[in-house]
Amino acid sequence: MRWLVVILSVGLGLFGAEVAMRVAGLDFASPYQPDPCCGSRLNANAGFWHLSEGRAYITTNSAGFRDREHAVQKPPGTLRIAVLGDSFAEALQIEARDAFWAVLERELSKCDKLDGRAVEVLNFGVSGFGTTQELQLLRHHVWRYDPDIVLLAFLPGNDVRNNSRELEWEQQKPFYNFVDGQLVLDESFRDQRMSPTVRVKDWLVRHVRVLSAIYRAKENLKTAGRQTTIPQVEAGLDDHAFAPPQDEKWQRAWAITEGVIGLMHDEVRAHGAEFFVVGLNNAIQVHPDPDVMQAAAQRLGTDDVDEPDRRLARVAAQRGFDYFSLTPPMRTIAQRDKIFFHGFRNTSPGSGHWNEQGHKTAGELIATALCESKLLGHLQSTK
Repeated sequence: MRWLVVILSVGLGLFGAEVAMRVAGLDFASPYQPDPCCGSRLNANAGFWHLSEGRAYITTNSAGFRDREHAVQKPPGTLRIAVLGDSFAEALQIEARDAFWAVLERELSKCDKLDGRAVEVLNFGVSGFGTTQELQLLRHHVWRYDPDIVLLAFLPGNDVRNNSRELEWEQQKPFYNFVDGQLVLDESFRDQRMSPTVRVKDWLVRHVRVLSAIYRAKENLKTAGRQTTIPQVEAGLDDHAFAPPQDEKWQRAWAITEGVIGLMHDEVRAHGAEFFVVGLNNAIQVHPDPDVMQAAAQRLGTDDVDEPDRRLARVAAQRGFDYFSLTPPMRTIAQRDKIFFHGFRNTSPGSGHWNEQGHKTAGELIATALCESKLLGHLQSTK
């Protein structure tokens, strides 16, 4: 009887808390759902507020991406660009109309090389994704939209770590590993992530608000408890990515990353599309005060924080695809005008994701780079 009383009391308490949270409009449920190919992605047809960094009301389309609705069949006379990336492409911190991919669509439409051809940019960015997940997303979700250009938005501050099982915090996703000198896909996460038990747990956490709050608190504690081997330039980023790799784990992480980008390039070309890699930047790389950047470089034992751009430029030259780094032009603008491209009113300036000015500048620069590249001329001659 005592146990029955305890169980009933706890049950009534949880029920009361659930009712109170719903009446108050409190919902800590994750907007992400399990995905058998990529590990996770946003829920379809969802709507929620993002307030922890910037302020924006987020909506997703029927395919489960942070973008407007797009027809699967490409409209005639349209240049379609598919954007692959992580949280910088998902851009939860700002309104969708201000994201770099929306700016890119508007600005590229002005390019004379298009000869009146319409431009449609589709955003497939998902927070936390690395290049391996983006390749799987391309294979399983993107090709049906028949893009003419696949734009990979590469973020050096964590994309390299995301691609390494040895370094990555989140293990419930696919990874590539080298086996006898060849990249082999490891999808063992499916056995656990997509098991009936885990799927029931995920459903409960997403639909029962008390459980959502408990799970969110648990994840926050886990994140706060993560330790890094060296001081970070910024929480959530890896200093190692901004300098030449100093140990075998980071050497393997870079080798896997470069190999996966090569696989993506081969896949894009096999589908008759063009591949365009854009190097994004973290706040330390485009800080308006050059002394701050130099101090970070000295702490890393290197001359600057541009190692990711050099490596990607070499890979692009070897593989034969177009690479455009946003870091040099955005750094010039930031230092000339003394502005921060990262940070919001409710966060520290010069930290976190791009703000509206960062996205605007990035979108305009990408549009100019694409318009001036040979890609559009090649597409015009083949389509």
